Amino acid sequence: MAQITNNYAEGSCVFNEGSTQNGDVTVNYQGEATPKGTGLGDNSGINSPIHLSNDAKIIDLIRVMNAWYECGKVANATGGRPTKKEFFTWVGKLFNVNLENYDNSLSSSMNSGIDIDNQLRIFDELKNKFNQLCRFKK
Repeated sequence: MAQITNNYAEGSCVFNEGSTQNGDVTVNYQGEATPKGTGLGDNSGINSPIHLSNDAKIIDLIRVMNAWYECGKVANATGGRPTKKEFFTWVGKLFNVNLENYDNSLSSSMNSGIDIDNQLRIFDELKNKFNQLCRFKK
């Protein structure tokens, strides 16, 4: 019969006396059932290596990701739609920025009297860059 080694914390895996060790095992796990930092609404960092560049603006990231979300281009692991707060939490984690108040930033920018063309600038920039990339390939 094979030797079984207990690599768990002492007392967490107990073989019952007289056990054949083929299923007569009691495991006493005292940790958490779900790992920290994995829920959609969790704000802890994921240590992403990606950051916004120095010339990028957080409000532009919010505008682009808000449009992406509103167009229905986002799904969670089960195919459902995450809440916008969950979505922005993960976008923030990806770029190592705090987007907890994305909604206030977006509302403020829309209601601040900033010209709509100024707010659409990032979309024009993205469209122009993609157009340039497509034409370069021909």
